[in-house]
Amino acid sequence: MTIKIRNWMGLCACLLISPVPAAPAPGDTVSSLGSWVTQVLADHPAMLAADASLDAARARVDAADRPLYNPELEFDYENSDADTGTGGISQAIDWADKRGARAGVAEHELVAAEADREAVRQALSAEILSALADVATATAQQELGDQRSELMERFGGLAARRREAGDLAQVELDLAELAVAEARFQQADVMTTKIQSLQALIAVTGRNPQHWPAFPAMLPELELRQLDREALLQSLPAVRQSLAQVAAARATIQLRTRERRPDPTISLRAGKEDSDTLTGVNLSIPLFIRNTLRAEVDVANAELLQAERDANDRYRRFRGELEAAGLTYQLSRSAWLAWESSGAVSLGGQIKLLQRLWQAGEINTTDYLVQLKQALDTRTRAIEQRGRMWQAWIDWLLASGEVGNWLQTGGITK
Repeated sequence: MTIKIRNWMGLCACLLISPVPAAPAPGDTVSSLGSWVTQVLADHPAMLAADASLDAARARVDAADRPLYNPELEFDYENSDADTGTGGISQAIDWADKRGARAGVAEHELVAAEADREAVRQALSAEILSALADVATATAQQELGDQRSELMERFGGLAARRREAGDLAQVELDLAELAVAEARFQQADVMTTKIQSLQALIAVTGRNPQHWPAFPAMLPELELRQLDREALLQSLPAVRQSLAQVAAARATIQLRTRERRPDPTISLRAGKEDSDTLTGVNLSIPLFIRNTLRAEVDVANAELLQAERDANDRYRRFRGELEAAGLTYQLSRSAWLAWESSGAVSLGGQIKLLQRLWQAGEINTTDYLVQLKQALDTRTRAIEQRGRMWQAWIDWLLASGEVGNWLQTGGITK
């Protein structure tokens, strides 16, 4: 019986001393991860919709730069005492250059659409990375759950045999059986979590390969003091979109102001009345008396004020998100590095010590089981901490607008 117990203890020590499974498979790099994300985005419905929206904005620029008025042909024939027939052409003149103002609004809206497309791309990239990190964390938890279940099943069988031999009290056997049941419950939970995370990843990517790309083994250190926060914020797609919307609102005021200026229409006419030749010129100017279009200018001014205040509010929020994301990532990375450098070794030493104490009879089975569960729980929290570090890094990339740069180069630009 003692030999079996020692073998089981050696298995426990071996499983628990081994480090948390590494994030990437051999050969995986940030560039390969970036290439995969690029392939996913190439035919993603959200990106295709953003591309269509950008194409529409480009078309609106082309439409806004076209002349406002087309010429009109007029023909008139009258049969009375004298046969009269005339023909003419009329053309309204864009006297206030409303066309130029319309084109200016459309160009600013195009800039906003381009920034919106980039924001969609970065948000979608971050969502894909986040789902990929969830799957990696859930997979590691499942592997640990498999080990936990195997350990507890072995422990339950050993406890039952020792109870039959009279070496174990009934209360300790009951505790062992409870531990086995708890391990099964936990395994069901982690399996459910993995299934849900995997389905979320399949849903966001539209792919279901046999092997998913992995994260790099080490994430870069973030020196917040050396970062140019203003440059990062100014380069954010959402900030550029807000500034473009303010510029478009300002250009709209100019358009509405020009629309208050009437455009004249010039007509040229020629014809015949019996044998006499008729010619004529006509000038008509609309009178903005009943509706001066002043209300439209007031609306445009109010919309500009709204756009400016929204832009200021968003900028302040983005600044706060950038600061919080950077500090959170630093804390998460420090905690993970501390675990990697000393936590795993300390856990292995703890298991070896527990093994010696248990074999020497200095602690009973109940105490050993409690401490073994604590060691397993610590390993679970280590896996969760690595997942939190991944998510914190993704959050910082999104908050700083560096998602694409990191995936392409493995670094940040500012």
